Amino acid sequence: MLSNATHTTLHNGVAFPLVGFGAAGRLPASVLEQALDSGFRLIDTAQATEWYDESAVGIALKSRALNRSEVWLTSKLHPRDLGEQSTLAAFPTSLHRLHTHYLDAFLLHYPRCFGELCKDGVPNEDWRGSWRALEELYERKLVRSIGVSNFRAAELAQLLQFAHVLPHIVQTWMDPLHQERPLRALCAEHGIAFQAYSTLGTQHRTRINPVLRHPLLNRLSEQTGRSIAQVVLRWALQSGAAVIPRAAKRAHMDANLRLFDFTLNSEQMAAIDALDGTDPNAVVTAALQALPPKPCDDEDQKCQAWADAGECENNPGYMHVTCAGSCDTCDERDKHEL
Repeated sequence: MLSNATHTTLHNGVAFPLVGFGAAGRLPASVLEQALDSGFRLIDTAQATEWYDESAVGIALKSRALNRSEVWLTSKLHPRDLGEQSTLAAFPTSLHRLHTHYLDAFLLHYPRCFGELCKDGVPNEDWRGSWRALEELYERKLVRSIGVSNFRAAELAQLLQFAHVLPHIVQTWMDPLHQERPLRALCAEHGIAFQAYSTLGTQHRTRINPVLRHPLLNRLSEQTGRSIAQVVLRWALQSGAAVIPRAAKRAHMDANLRLFDFTLNSEQMAAIDALDGTDPNAVVTAALQALPPKPCDDEDQKCQAWADAGECENNPGYMHVTCAGSCDTCDERDKHEL
C-alpha cells in the first residue's frame, strides 16, 4: 500500500480508494457536490445525524448523475442500534437516504453506545450481535465490505477471534501526534485496511490546531513545496493508512487529492514518526507565543451559522482559527482594540 497507487486491495479482492472525502460535520449537499466535482470518489458518512447527513450525500450524488459503480460509499451504524436485529433493521435507512441498493462498506461506528446518544434509555447492546448482522449483509451482497470504527486494539483482537468474516476495514483517529501504532500493527498482521480520520489534527481539543501549526511540519512543508496538510496526508499514506480528509473549500479539496506526485524521504518520515505522543497543548502554547495575535474576525461567511450549530465545540481545531470572531476565541489584546 504505497508509492503512487491510488487504491489498495482489500483481503476479499475489492479495490479500495486510498483517499476519500469525510462528510462529518453535517456538510450540506453543496459542499459534497464540490467534493465530487473535485474528483473524490469515496464518500465517508454515517447514520448518526448528530454528526452526519446521509441525505445530503444522496442529494449530491443524484445531482451529479454519476454511475453508482464510480463512487465508493461508506456508512456506519448508529451506536444506539447495536444488536443483531436492530442492526438489520437500521441498515436500510442508509440505502434509502443515499439512493442506492448497496453500500461499498458498512462499519460499526463504535463498539458501544454512550452519553447523549443513548439518553432515551436505549440498551447498550453488545457489538458482537451487530457483527453477525454485518456478516449477514455481506453474505447477501448488500455490502461489498464490512468493518469497524473506533475499536481499540484489544477490542479488535476480540473481534478477530469471534468473526466468521474478518473485517476488511478498520477506521479510527490517526494524526502525527496520535499515531495508533498498536491498532495499525494488528491490522497489518491480519491484512486489514486501516483508514484514518481526523489526520489533520481536528480531534485535539485545543485553541488552535497543533498539527497544522507544528513547526516541524511547517519546515517539511517548506522543504517539499507542499502544504502542511499535503505533507501530513502523504505521511499517512506512506505509513500504510488510507485517509478521508474533510474540507469546506474547493481549493483545499483539490490540494487534498494531489498526494500521489511526490513522496517524503526516509528522514522526513522518521521525523514525523517521532512526533507520536507529543503534548498538543505544548505545541499550541509555543505556537501562540511565536505567532502574532489572531485578528478578531471570521474567514468564512458561514462562520456564525456554524457557531450557532455548535461547531465551535465540536470542531475547535478548525473553528477557533477560521471563525475566531463567531467562536469568541480572539486574542484578548485584539478584543480590547476593537
